Amino acid sequence: MEKAKQLDLLIKELSPTREFPSDVDEKWRIFRALVNMREPKPVSSEFMTVQDDFLQSEIKSKGITDIDRLTPVKNNIYLWRGDITTLKVGAIVNAANSAMLGCFSPRECRHVKRNTLKLQ
Repeated sequence: MEKAKQLDLLIKELSPTREFPSDVDEKWRIFRALVNMREPKPVSSEFMTVQDDFLQSEIKSKGITDIDRLTPVKNNIYLWRGDITTLKVGAIVNAANSAMLGCFSPRECRHVKRNTLKLQ
């Protein structure tokens, strides 16, 4: 399924009455906003499958930074600047925004790209 159709399906389940823009970047912006502000509730298995496929393709297109390619500043402590959702690490401490505005928790903010939060 192409990216635009995936986003249409995801947006429709999160906001059934919303009209779809034609621009894929605008669809992505709307999807991110809807996911970050929605109340936790069950979603369909089709939604989960499409979301997983979509987010995995986003990860592949950005590339992954593996911790083995970074240099620690102290034993097991690394400083890195960039998109934290592309890091392959055990844990992330993000000091960029202590309020995590726009999300209900840091975990919810990261799930949009990493798909680490299952909304079932």
